[in-house]
Amino acid sequence: MKDPRASEDPGTILDSLTYDDTSAAPPLPPTSVEIEHAMTVVRSLKMSPEMDRRVKEAAAAHCVTQSMLIRQYIEMGLAAEQPERMIPLSDAIRVLSNLRPSA
Repeated sequence: MKDPRASEDPGTILDSLTYDDTSAAPPLPPTSVEIEHAMTVVRSLKMSPEMDRRVKEAAAAHCVTQSMLIRQYIEMGLAAEQPERMIPLSDAIRVLSNLRPSA
């Protein structure tokens, strides 16, 4: 369905808009700090210094905390345990395109 105002001059459309400064602003999405504070279960784990270095580097590269990165990796691992679960086609193509050609 075509927008009936699509052929109008953009300036006319802007001039016809009304603004209400009294309405409340919509809530913002939670910050990473708020997400971290919402986590209620604490687990500890042991890793080698080399793995710790790699986790730090990967977290920095993704601009997330080490805890967030580890949670994301755990979620990906758990998702892989559900073969019946559908994945987006774009994810499948991305993974398959990175495979080495077979001999």
